[in-house]
Amino acid sequence: MAGGNQSSGAFGFGLADDILRAVRAAMDWKSLRSITRDFSDEIRSRHFALITHEDLRAPRAGTVDLRDYAEGAERRIIGEGRYRRDPIMRSCLFADSAFLWSELRDIITLDHRDRIVLELGRREGLNEGITVPCGKLGYSLGSCTFAGFRSQRMAQLALAPAQMFGIFAFQRARRLAGPQLVGPLPRLAPRHHDCVVLAGHGLRNKLIAARLDLSEDTVESYLRDARKLFGARDRTELVAAALLAGEITLDELRRR
Repeated sequence: MAGGNQSSGAFGFGLADDILRAVRAAMDWKSLRSITRDFSDEIRSRHFALITHEDLRAPRAGTVDLRDYAEGAERRIIGEGRYRRDPIMRSCLFADSAFLWSELRDIITLDHRDRIVLELGRREGLNEGITVPCGKLGYSLGSCTFAGFRSQRMAQLALAPAQMFGIFAFQRARRLAGPQLVGPLPRLAPRHHDCVVLAGHGLRNKLIAARLDLSEDTVESYLRDARKLFGARDRTELVAAALLAGEITLDELRRR
């Protein structure tokens, strides 16, 4: 890693190969944390997090959990198990590359609870960030995040280096974590599946019932069963959980 006297536009990385060689040198979690901290400092980011999007209060084999993050955000997302409700993590389901937090409104629809979460984050110094979605077939979705930039311009300059570092670092983290033990997927019955998809379109129970020729009570019952199956608190969490589990697809949510 280059020293701190590099210009803010260079970050000490001339080529993606520089990042790859630095990350591959990490033979354990301590060294990967040190390299990630160095990179975070280079791009003038206060915090970082490499995590898989699952309940980290009871981590499974193969879980990635490497973070130096704001205490309040950790408590909400990890301690209270609200990772599926978090707007940054939800955006990872729809983004195909690194994104700025200031672009969230272009990726997902933000509701009042999302706006509250983002405001709480800003009060903790998480005013702007970069998140890199990290997916691999057969593995839980994950992400690499750098947050707490002093300005949006500084984050914009760091976007490409963060994308490169995030992909390589998360790949290394998965290897350090070892094989992931994935249990059987929850299975939604066909009508439950249809209700979840239409809820993901933003339809209320009355419209879902009309589309599927069901009663409103039946729709509510199906959605309640689905929430229970995934341990989801509300519709937003339910749709995110079903996507993460592979029970519904992005194509189904885009289809009208």
